[in-house]
Amino acid sequence: IAIGQGASRRLFDLGITPLVEGGRLVGFAGSAVDITERLAGQQRLREQLAFNELLFEMLPLPVAMLDLQGHYRRLNRAWADFSHRPRSAMLGQAALAALPAQEAELHHRMLAQLMRQGGTLHYEAAARSGGQLRDLAITMALVPGRGDAPEGVLVAFVDVTESREAERAVREARDAAEEASRAKSEFIANISHELRTPLQSIIGFSELGQARGGAAPRLAAMFGDIHRAGERMLALVNDLLDVAKIESTVGTFHLERTDLRPLVRDVVREFEPLLAPRRLAVTVSLGDMPLVAKVDPLRFQQVVRNVLANAVRFSPDASTLELAGELTAANEVHLSVRDHGPGIPPAELESIFEAFVQSSKTKDGSGGTGLGLAICRKILEAHGGRIEAVNAEGGGSRFHLHLPARGFTETLPGSL
Repeated sequence: IAIGQGASRRLFDLGITPLVEGGRLVGFAGSAVDITERLAGQQRLREQLAFNELLFEMLPLPVAMLDLQGHYRRLNRAWADFSHRPRSAMLGQAALAALPAQEAELHHRMLAQLMRQGGTLHYEAAARSGGQLRDLAITMALVPGRGDAPEGVLVAFVDVTESREAERAVREARDAAEEASRAKSEFIANISHELRTPLQSIIGFSELGQARGGAAPRLAAMFGDIHRAGERMLALVNDLLDVAKIESTVGTFHLERTDLRPLVRDVVREFEPLLAPRRLAVTVSLGDMPLVAKVDPLRFQQVVRNVLANAVRFSPDASTLELAGELTAANEVHLSVRDHGPGIPPAELESIFEAFVQSSKTKDGSGGTGLGLAICRKILEAHGGRIEAVNAEGGGSRFHLHLPARGFTETLPGSL
C-alpha cells in the first residue's frame, strides 16, 4: 500500500489477521512494514543489471565467462563475431575443444597457473578467425564466488595482429638498414685502402717530376697540377676511412680525462705556417682554469683541426679568427671558433653537417670533400657532445663545440 504523495510517498507491506471469538468476528490484528527503501534498492539493482548486460553486449572487445571446467557460460557479440559461430552453438561447450592440441595446451597451462596464483593473468597467443591466424593479447581473471571458491573465469582479448606486424616490419627494416650500413662501411673501408697505394705512387712521382722539371716550367706546372689533384684525392680517401671507422664501432675511441687547452693550442700552432702567407691571425682565449673533459685526444684534435681549417679556408685575407673556451653553468666545456667569411645561409646551418654537403656560399673551388663537418659531428656525438653552427653578428660564422665536463677529481663508474 502507498501512503503520501511525491517525495514523502512511502510504501508499506501490510499483514492482517481476523480475530474471532465464539464463532463471531470481533476485530482484526495486523502489521505494516515500510518497504520503500527495499523496493528502491531492488529497482536500482535491476537498472544496474540491465546496464551491465547492455555494456557486456556492446563491448567491442570479445569477452566470455567460463566455468571452472572451461565451458562457456556467457559470451558477448564480439566474441561470437570473432569465432564466426552462433552463440547458441557455443554455450555449454568446452571453449578449447575446437583448438589444435598445441594451442589448447598453452591455454590449459595458463588456466592452471591462474587457478594457482589467483588474480589476473596476461599472455599472448595465436588463434584463427575466419581462416586467418591472428595474434591475441589475452587477459584472464578469476570471478569471485561464494566463500573462498571462485565461480568461474572471465576471459577477454585484444587483436594485436596489426601492431605485431608493424613491429616485425620495423625490426626487419632496422636490421636491413643496419646490414646495409655495415656493408657500406666495409665497402668504403676496403675501396679506400685499395686507393691509397696508387695515390701514394702518383703523389710521389709527381713530386719527383716537379723536382726534375725545374728547367721546364710548363712541365713542372703539369706535375704540380697532378700533385695537387692527388693530394685532394688522398684527403677524400682519408675522410672516407674516418667515416667508415666511426660508423663501424665506437671502440676506436680511447677516452681519457684531460685538460683540453693544451690540445687546442697544439692544433693552433700547426696552422701557423698556413696563416702567415695570408696575414691571418688567431686569438685564443681559453681562460686560466682547466677545461677538463673525457675525450680521445687524437679524435678531439681532429675535430678542432677540421673546424679551424674550415674557418681558415673561408676567411678573407688579413682577418682575425677567434677561438674561445669556457666552462658553462650547465657543466659543459664550450669551445667556439669565429671567422669573418661569407657566412652560411640559414637554411643550410644544419645540412652542412651531413656527409658530402657543403654550403652553397663556399662552393668556390677552394677544396674540401664535404666530409669534415660530418666527421666532427660523429666524433662529438660519440663523446656525448654536440656541434652547431650559427651566423655571427657582423658577418662570418661561429661554430660551437660542447662536451660534458669531467673534473680531475670526478669518479665515473664503469668509465673507459
